[in-house]
Amino acid sequence: MTAIPLIDEKFDGTPATISPVAIQPKGDRTRRVMMVQPASAGGNFEYIAIPRQGMLFLSGALAQWEGPYVYERDIWFEDRLGRMDPDKDLDGVDVLMITALINETPRAYELAKQARQFHPDLVILGGGPQMSPLAEEAFARGDFDVIVNREGEDIIGQLCDILLTFRDDRRYQYLDHVAGITYQRDGQVVVTRRKGLVAPDFVELPDFRSIRGLSPGNPMAGAVLETVRGCTENCSYCQVIQQFLGYRLVSRETEFKRLEQLEELAADGLIHTGRNGKFNVFISDDLHTPPLRAVKFRNERLERLQSWRGRTDSMNMICQARAEIGQDDELASALLAANVKMLYLGVESNNAESLAAVRKRQEPGQMERDLVHLNEEGFSVVAMTIIGLPYDTEESIMTLADWVTQHSRYQTANLLTPLPATSNWSLKPLNADGRPLEEGEMRPYELYTGRQFVHEDERWNMAESRELFDRYNSKLTSIDDLYGRIFRILGNYRMRQARSVQDLSETTETMRTWSHQAQQAGKEFGENLHLKVTEMAETLRTVSQPLSNMGADFMENLRIRINESSEAVRNYSERADAGSKDVAAGITARVNEVTEMLNDVLDSNQRRNPNRAR
Repeated sequence: MTAIPLIDEKFDGTPATISPVAIQPKGDRTRRVMMVQPASAGGNFEYIAIPRQGMLFLSGALAQWEGPYVYERDIWFEDRLGRMDPDKDLDGVDVLMITALINETPRAYELAKQARQFHPDLVILGGGPQMSPLAEEAFARGDFDVIVNREGEDIIGQLCDILLTFRDDRRYQYLDHVAGITYQRDGQVVVTRRKGLVAPDFVELPDFRSIRGLSPGNPMAGAVLETVRGCTENCSYCQVIQQFLGYRLVSRETEFKRLEQLEELAADGLIHTGRNGKFNVFISDDLHTPPLRAVKFRNERLERLQSWRGRTDSMNMICQARAEIGQDDELASALLAANVKMLYLGVESNNAESLAAVRKRQEPGQMERDLVHLNEEGFSVVAMTIIGLPYDTEESIMTLADWVTQHSRYQTANLLTPLPATSNWSLKPLNADGRPLEEGEMRPYELYTGRQFVHEDERWNMAESRELFDRYNSKLTSIDDLYGRIFRILGNYRMRQARSVQDLSETTETMRTWSHQAQQAGKEFGENLHLKVTEMAETLRTVSQPLSNMGADFMENLRIRINESSEAVRNYSERADAGSKDVAAGITARVNEVTEMLNDVLDSNQRRNPNRAR
C-alpha cells in the first residue's frame, strides 16, 4: 500500500500541509513524463546554443519527489532535436508538460491540441511566462488540463500524482488546494492563490542528463548556470519581474554544487570544450550582479565571486549585468578573476527621456563612462539595446547605432515588444497583416521576435518598423547574427537528420525515400552553410572596430580557419548520400572549430588587457 500526498482541507495559499490518502497504484509504479520546449520562431542565439532552465528544474523536482509514482523524465528541446511528432513520440507517455516563450506559443498550442487528439487520456500541463498570465487563452487555443502559474518545482510532483490518480470529479476537490495553478471546472476558470515564493534552490541541480539527444556526439554548445532568480529593478518592458518575484539568491553551497556539476558534464563530453580545455557558461538571464545601490546583494555577490576563484578555471563565463558595474572596480576585478569575461549589459538607449519612460534607472552620460571603463578593463561588452521607445525618432535610433558600436564589442537589437504581465501589454495589438487586431483574433505571436512592431504606433507601421530595424541592425556588430547563423543552420540540419535517421529504421521503403531526400537536403545545407560562413567571414573582415587590435596573426588564422570550414562544407555536401552520420559528424567538427575561433576572441581580448587582477 502506497500513500499519495494530498492536501488538508484548510488552505491559506501557502505551500500546503500534506495528508496521506491510501491508494494502490495498478501494476508498475513508473510513469513517463515528456517535457517539451517548442521550436523558437526567432530571437537570440541562446535559444539554440544553450538549454532553457525551466524544464531542467521541473525534471529535477520530479526526480526528488516521493509519492506513489516514480517519474521517468524526458526533456525534448525542439531547437536541438527537431519537431516532435505528437502521435508517435508521445506513445507510452503519461504526462506531457509544455512551456513556451511568447514567439513559441503557436507551436505550444499546436502540440497540446495534437497530443490530445492522438492520446485522449494524456495529462497535459502548460506553464512558463506566456501561459501563466494568459491561462484562459491557453485553454481556448490549446488543450490543457492545468496551467502552472509562475514557478512550480514545489507543487509539480503533487499535481502529477493527483491528475494521474483521479480521473473523475474527485480531482477537483484536490486541485482546489494546490497552490498557484489554473484549471477549468464546469466551464469556469479556477485560479488558486499562492503566498510566498519557491526557494530558488528547492531543486539543487538542474536535470541536464534527461535532455533527449544529449551525447558526446551532440553536446551542448554552452552550459547554463542559475545563481539567482528575479531582479532588483522595475523596468516596464521586462517580464522577469512578474515571473520571478523578488531577488532570491541560491545558497553558496548550491552554487558550488552547480559549478561542480558543469565540470562533470564537460568531462563526460556533454558540453563542448575547446582545444584550450575551456567551455562556455552562460549565467542565467536574471541580474547576476546587482547594482551598487543594492548594497546587501552586491556585497554578497562580491564575496561569492571571490570564493569562485579556482573553481571556474576551465570555464569562459558570460553574465548579464547593469552598466554601473563600471563604477565598482572591486566587483569588476572579482568577475575577471572568476573568468567572467563577457558582460551582457542592459544599455537599452542613450536617450534620457526614453530611459525614464520605461523606468530604466540609468543616466546616459554616466553609462557612457561606465562602458568606456569596462572596455578598458578587458571585458568583452555586449550592449543590449531597445529601439522604438516612446521618445525615439528615426534620427535618434541611427545615432544610437553609431554611439553603441563605439562603446561595445558586440550588440543586440530589439524593437519594443509588448509581453504579458507588463504594462506594455495594453498597447493596441496588430495582426499579421499589420492591421488592428479584431475581436477573437489571436495575436501573431510568431512575429513577437523584436524585429517589427506588433502594436499600433503613430510613428511607424509594422512594415516601416521592420525596415527601420533592418537598417539599425545592419550598423551593429550583432552577436545574435554572428552566433545565430551557425547555430541555427546546424540546428535545422540536425532536425532533418534526426528525423531521417529515425525513419530509416522503420522500413526499407522509407530508407530508399530518405536516401534521395538526404542527398538533396545535404546539398542544400552545404550550399546554405557555405553561403552563411562566407557571410560571417565578410562580417568579421568588415568589423574593424571590435577586431582592429587583434593582430595580423590572429586575423590570418581566422581567415584560414573559415576558408577551411567553407571548403569542408562543400566536400561534405557532395558526400551527403554516403550516410547521414558521417556528414553530421563532419559538420559538427567544423562548427566546433568556428566556435573555438569565437572563444579566441574573448581570450585574446583578455590577453590584450592584462592589467586587471586575477
